[in-house]
Amino acid sequence: MDIYLAPLEGLTDYTFRNSYEQVYGKGKIAKYFTPFISPNSSENFLTKEMRDVDRDNNKGLYVVPQVMTNNSKDFIWTIKKLHKELGYEEINLNLGCPSGTVVSKKKGSGFLGDIEGLDKFLYETMSDKYVQDNNIKISLKTRIGLDTASNWEEIIGVYNKYKLEEIIVHPRIRTDFYKNEVNKEAFKYALRMSTNKVVYNGDIFTRRDYLDFLTEFKECDAIMLGRGLVADPALINVLKAEDPVNYVRDLQKDKEQLSKFHEKVLNERLKIMSGDKHAIHRMKEMWCYMEYVFDDKKDVKQVKKSQKMEEYKLAVKVLLNNTNIVEKEHISFWKKH
Repeated sequence: MDIYLAPLEGLTDYTFRNSYEQVYGKGKIAKYFTPFISPNSSENFLTKEMRDVDRDNNKGLYVVPQVMTNNSKDFIWTIKKLHKELGYEEINLNLGCPSGTVVSKKKGSGFLGDIEGLDKFLYETMSDKYVQDNNIKISLKTRIGLDTASNWEEIIGVYNKYKLEEIIVHPRIRTDFYKNEVNKEAFKYALRMSTNKVVYNGDIFTRRDYLDFLTEFKECDAIMLGRGLVADPALINVLKAEDPVNYVRDLQKDKEQLSKFHEKVLNERLKIMSGDKHAIHRMKEMWCYMEYVFDDKKDVKQVKKSQKMEEYKLAVKVLLNNTNIVEKEHISFWKKH
């Protein structure tokens, strides 16, 4: 099974990706996807976007830049810049983001409400001479519809017109956000009818989730995880085990690795963020997920309350000394990521 790390804005930037690969990944992650780049009229990347896709910040990783746009011209110049200046040969289009500000501009999952426009966009992109001459791989991360899944067959029909690298399917509609059950029948339809490779994304947070997935979708050989690997970074060892059913986790070692991982991410973020406050805020975003693998959230609350760096580091130390990591059957996240 190929495992991809999903793009989570504000979380899985290069500081997270590099730290994860050094502590946990070690070649286990087939593809790391960047949080989306949003093309602008200047035809230049923002400083933080450029920093995140800079090759010097992504050494030894297979990184796929993700782009969010509904304008083929903007998509094509972004592809050219990423390929010509940075050497990226695979680019991913975001058709999944459910944010209201994104959808109101008919981007992300909002683009799924204009199937004709999406078809035209893909035609103009895939027939572009530069894209064709350089064999640039285009993949999509998609939901199954905007307000309804009734158009999913039509959307798959559009995707089937083009030779895409793969389609990564999050089987929810936009209005589900990250709640409600995933639509398994819609994913089965994609597996059955897509002429492009299909990758699964959605609600694999624990070993039990993964084993259930393997039982139901035997023919799928690639999955993308975001929240699951942020919450429990060592879950990758279960996913890549020869026998994930009987693989025995060393939870004490997992906690030691989590401490090392946390320290690496924090140190890297302190290098690029002005002031401790911003770095602490970004680390707290991680704790909103990582807290779910501890057997007691009391000490996590102190981590999330801390405002100064000394206070934050002490709270993390107390948490890791006093609280155990546990492997849960199921996890239900409250955050809409």
